[in-house]
Amino acid sequence: MRSVIRTDEGREGWDALMECPERAVLLWDLNGAAQELSPLNGMPQLDSDVRRELPRMGERYAVNGVLTGWPCYQVSEIGLAVPGCHVWGQLACEHWDWQKQTHRELVPPSSGLSMVYAKVHELVTELRLNPECIYARSHSLVLRYPVGTDREVVERLVGELTDVTAAAGDLKLMQDRGVVKVAPAGLDKRVALRRILKECVPFEPSVIMDAGDAPDRVIMGELDRMRREEGIPTFKVGVRNLREGVDLFVPSPPRGVLPLIRALGGAPVR
Repeated sequence: MRSVIRTDEGREGWDALMECPERAVLLWDLNGAAQELSPLNGMPQLDSDVRRELPRMGERYAVNGVLTGWPCYQVSEIGLAVPGCHVWGQLACEHWDWQKQTHRELVPPSSGLSMVYAKVHELVTELRLNPECIYARSHSLVLRYPVGTDREVVERLVGELTDVTAAAGDLKLMQDRGVVKVAPAGLDKRVALRRILKECVPFEPSVIMDAGDAPDRVIMGELDRMRREEGIPTFKVGVRNLREGVDLFVPSPPRGVLPLIRALGGAPVR
């Protein structure tokens, strides 16, 4: 595996993983390990080999876990809330600790989220969208709609949700193709990483690895800063659609991450 790493910094990070796994932190994006993105009203389908192999990283490395926008209970439903694998759901607003077998909120939810819930249900009824495509979570809300939805419908949906989100004061609205998401303002994977290191890692890491797709660019930037300013070795793995600015690129799930997982688990400590 070391021979296909692109950068000197990445090789340094890999060496740190091999030499000091007892203080290493490994983070995996759920979509970076999922077989495919979820259907409109369904869950990601996780490859059975990934489900079996990923938790084994917890036997070797100090901290191994999934960092995702999905809530912990849904990660549990697809089979990853298991021994050997922490879960930081909703971008580390919540944490399932596999060692203590506990679940806790790391930050309280926004008080304005109930207003957004009510408005989303009102709009879905008026615009004749599918209410089964509303994903209500403790700290955020996601609404999926068909990509071919009429433009005027989407504009009204986004416009009215923008207004109610702004009124809450501590929420932000994000739109992507076929998706509208309302989440805590100022929350991204960079913030999530800092929260994990502060709240859940009681030692100075020997190395931090993150594996994820395009939305993980922000956490890759934070790993660059930590390399440069704090001298902490890091290892950046791009999956699916994240090719640039990473130390190692692996193809789309499910098969892409398996060689990496197996190399991490099977390489001897030097």
